[in-house]
Amino acid sequence: MLDKTKMKLSLHEQKILDIIKEYPQVLADPKERDRIAKKYRLSEKTLRNRIAELKKRGIIAQDNSINNLNQSTSLDLDIHSLFKLLFNSKGFILKNTFFITIIFIIYSLIATPYFESKITVYPAGSLVDSGNMMNNLQGIAESFGLGGGGNGQTFNIPDIVNSRRLKKSLILNNWNSKKFKKPVNLIQFWEIDKPNWVNPKKWIKSLIPTSKSAYDTLAAQTFDALERLNESILIEEKVTGLIEVTVIMEEPKIASDMANYIAEFVKDFVAAEQKKESTRNKDFIYKQLIESKLDLEKSEQELTNFREENPFSRTPSLEEYRGRLERNIESNQQVYITLRQQFEIAKIDEAREYLLVTILDEAEPAIYKSKPKRTLLTIAGFISGLFLSFFIAFFKSLINLNRNKI
Repeated sequence: MLDKTKMKLSLHEQKILDIIKEYPQVLADPKERDRIAKKYRLSEKTLRNRIAELKKRGIIAQDNSINNLNQSTSLDLDIHSLFKLLFNSKGFILKNTFFITIIFIIYSLIATPYFESKITVYPAGSLVDSGNMMNNLQGIAESFGLGGGGNGQTFNIPDIVNSRRLKKSLILNNWNSKKFKKPVNLIQFWEIDKPNWVNPKKWIKSLIPTSKSAYDTLAAQTFDALERLNESILIEEKVTGLIEVTVIMEEPKIASDMANYIAEFVKDFVAAEQKKESTRNKDFIYKQLIESKLDLEKSEQELTNFREENPFSRTPSLEEYRGRLERNIESNQQVYITLRQQFEIAKIDEAREYLLVTILDEAEPAIYKSKPKRTLLTIAGFISGLFLSFFIAFFKSLINLNRNKI
């Protein structure tokens, strides 16, 4: 019984065996062997030696018959064999590479072009002059243990841009589009409100009775638009604090309008929140000021009543009580003055405009599309086609060799 480890054939041995199968006369006829060897670009000596090796391994019997063995053929995976396989399959590889490259080129031509517009935003902080009157008033207020009217509120711009509030505002806002005669919102622009049987997601939803009625609502359409809008807005925060917001849309004008809308929304949102906080602070101080005024008036009235009741009394107990009333007036007066100063600061704080966000670069309509990139797609198609064709040819040759049983 033959050792199976000896029955594995290399590519070259399989080629010799295929020649013997097709031209069995090469085993006994030297002239025919020489002719066939030249046909396959071999020397007669090489062919004769390979036949002798196959006989020695028992693949060819002594009576020149080929044993019917069920062994698999092994591939001698050296560089020479790979280049030879590549050369022999050059027609197949070139044809398929060309075909796949053409598919990528066609896709790049018919794919929907996208344009991007970018804004750059920088958190500026509030503009406060250190030597102005308001800072002096704040210093006086702080000396009595009360904080200044400045707002310690902070805002994270990426969180605002990623907020559902802003994105819903973008979706429901009307935009001027080349596709439509009148301004449309993003639901209409993306035609989410229209049936699209090409979209498997919409097709499946339409088959489910429980979700079919809900899918036609504005809330469901807005949800789908939100998912699509999430892919259209990119945010990048630099180490320096600079924030880049990029909007990618099918039309350059809409992309730039949306980017500028985001910039204005962020500015207005921060300003409104700052205004709201300042108003709350002023109202709170005003309430405390009224209470302090009442306390001061009450303490003054108590001292007045005491003087009227005891105009000439000099007893120690009455003098002590009188001093206590005077100290209450002084204490309430200091609190009232401090709150009055704080109230003036709060009114100034409410009226001023804070520069918390600076728009460095406004968005402009893009001249060139950002994707698809035809050059990169063509190169990717060529490389993909080349590698795919080579591997198909390689495994196709492997399958063919394994099918050839001796």
